[in-house]
Amino acid sequence: MHDVNQSSSANDHALPEDLKRCVAFHGHLCPGLVYGYLVGKDASERLGLHRSQDEEVVTISENDTCAVDALQVMLGTTTGKGNLILKDYGKNVFTVFNRSNKRAFRFSRRGSYRYEGKDQEVFAKLEAAVAAGRASVHQQMRQKKLKALDLLAKPFDAVFDAKEVTCPEPPYAPLAPSKACAQCGEMTMATRMIDTQDGRCLCMPCARQEGLSS
Repeated sequence: MHDVNQSSSANDHALPEDLKRCVAFHGHLCPGLVYGYLVGKDASERLGLHRSQDEEVVTISENDTCAVDALQVMLGTTTGKGNLILKDYGKNVFTVFNRSNKRAFRFSRRGSYRYEGKDQEVFAKLEAAVAAGRASVHQQMRQKKLKALDLLAKPFDAVFDAKEVTCPEPPYAPLAPSKACAQCGEMTMATRMIDTQDGRCLCMPCARQEGLSS
């Protein structure tokens, strides 16, 4: 019988180098990270992408899960550059847009997950422990790792549907000067400030304190 606490570190060396970079950025290997990795890798192949240095590639993620970190590493789409757009609908859906040829693909995760790895008994026990809320932190990490490795072994089209879509070109990240808030004095993007009737410009938190912004 397998020990459900058995370490799977022996499998770490077999991870692709680009996935290792995702793990290093994210902090650990988990199913969500693998979902993002799979999408990033497939999108790169379909759209002929190189890692985005500026805003030449745009990702629209319909969730804020671990997958987003892998997409940042794989595609170079980040919130700081403005080419990672988060629409937190809780949907396992990602759209990747290539500005150079105006093409986009939408990736939607297929139905319920089923473990098909070799450690069936171990995974079943871990799943039961997690579902019952009695899994230790180590057991939770072990369950995530087994699922992640199983996802890596599946054909991409068994995990995601991918279809080319017509996507309006996302706008470039807006640029604007910063101004000091008239109340707190902190520098704030001018286009995000609230103008008051008495001619002051307030940041959103200060405007809320005065009942000027919801």
